[in-house]
Amino acid sequence: MNSVPELNVVKKDWRKVDLKIALCYPNVYRAGMSGLTVRLLYGLINSREDVLCERFFMPTSDEPIRSLESNQPLKKFDVIAFTLQYEEDYPNVIRMLIESSIQPRRNRRSATDPIIIGGGPCATSNPEPLAEFFDLFLIGEAEPVIDILIDRIESWKDTKSGVEELADIKGVYVPEISNQTDRVWCRDFNSAFFPIEQQIPIVNEKSPYMTVFGKSFAIEPIRGCSRFCRFCLYSHISFPQRERSLEKVEEIIEEGIRRTPVDKVSLIGASIFNYKYLEDLCDYIVSSGLRLALPSIRPENVTEHLAKILRKGQQRNVTLAPDAATPKMQEIIGKRMSEADMVDAVKILLRHEIRRLKLYFIIGLPSEEREDVEAIAELSKKIADAGYGPKAVHISINPLIPKPHTPFQNENPPSVAYTRSVLRLLRAKLRGDRRITIECLDPRYAQIQSLLSLGDRRLGDVVELVARYGGGLGAWRRSLKTCGINLEKYLRDRNIDEYIPWKNINVGANIVK
Repeated sequence: MNSVPELNVVKKDWRKVDLKIALCYPNVYRAGMSGLTVRLLYGLINSREDVLCERFFMPTSDEPIRSLESNQPLKKFDVIAFTLQYEEDYPNVIRMLIESSIQPRRNRRSATDPIIIGGGPCATSNPEPLAEFFDLFLIGEAEPVIDILIDRIESWKDTKSGVEELADIKGVYVPEISNQTDRVWCRDFNSAFFPIEQQIPIVNEKSPYMTVFGKSFAIEPIRGCSRFCRFCLYSHISFPQRERSLEKVEEIIEEGIRRTPVDKVSLIGASIFNYKYLEDLCDYIVSSGLRLALPSIRPENVTEHLAKILRKGQQRNVTLAPDAATPKMQEIIGKRMSEADMVDAVKILLRHEIRRLKLYFIIGLPSEEREDVEAIAELSKKIADAGYGPKAVHISINPLIPKPHTPFQNENPPSVAYTRSVLRLLRAKLRGDRRITIECLDPRYAQIQSLLSLGDRRLGDVVELVARYGGGLGAWRRSLKTCGINLEKYLRDRNIDEYIPWKNINVGANIVK
């Protein structure tokens, strides 16, 4: 790809390292560099003197797939490591290999080809749809196992001479032998490696290479979640909840801003609302003269003081995720958020001139009835009644995508027809209310996500064809037909009691159905 000017790029001499690793994000630069994962892995691997790590992304325009650091092609690296954050990126994995003249099928590659590794939440959840393409998967978090894995690969006399032997490393799943694998996780999170020198694109705000949070330093005060909402994959594959001390986080930010000179800090973490020092941390960031980006919070987090800090930190939007609007549905999903608390919270935010709000809801949940859907519109209106103006309340409607290792793994996702009927009902209920806008994931893509989330190795043929056909809904329809798979029938006829595709992956979750 074209070189993106950045702060803190790591460029090493290829002649002075023992192992060359390509870190691949199977989507565009903006998507990959907006989170912390790529920066964390890039810093962690490059902290070793004997290894270099360079990054690859899908082309933003029509540039070739080359490393950002040295403009090298994928096939010149010893190891190709993909971080798999979203199922819909699977065809991009295959496309990046094909366009780099690398045989995507594991059993058609030679011993001298690069070893291909997958990691991230999708790999930990269910690696089977991509099992025919990867040599191994890392199940869990990278920190406890990355050095062990690199040392073992470096010890090989020729590339890929001992892939199957890597299965004796805890957290490594080798699809060739389908070994039983336990998830690994970082036990000393407070002292774990954190990237102080982060890569920041030096481009203008309107550039397609600018990240979602702009030029900001990302910090992860908390990992894992203690709430275990029944639909949530993150809770069930990243427990236990672990926190960095406030002192440690402040130390990281102080040093980080010195080495990554930006004026904004982004708090990363799906459960950031659980961080017990959240208000103190926000106070520290803003009192240091920095702007602040805070993701989704819970109503009980919102105090007059926090709202004042957010305003001072130039946070313009706040996100709440009730996910369900009635007590019945909240009981079913295991997530309680009272209507009164939400209304009180948004009133506080409005008093401090935070005038834009985003609300997340899930539809197609088990036992969902018409009144549960109508309650989404009613709750949105009550919240808007707190004093929001035109287009100030944005509601995001997302069909249920059942995830492995969660109590909903046996549930059928809602059909395309049902999802469309719910959207028509919500739009009718909210018609004429200029304060509220609605967006929804295309129900056809939601079905594809469910397919890949719950599927088995048979889907490998489909994913490869989609990549070769160029992606898009037309490619999915054509590929499924060619492979003889009826998407809705495949999902509906699963006999989960007899066969679970991810049966060899033990994340340690005690699922209560």
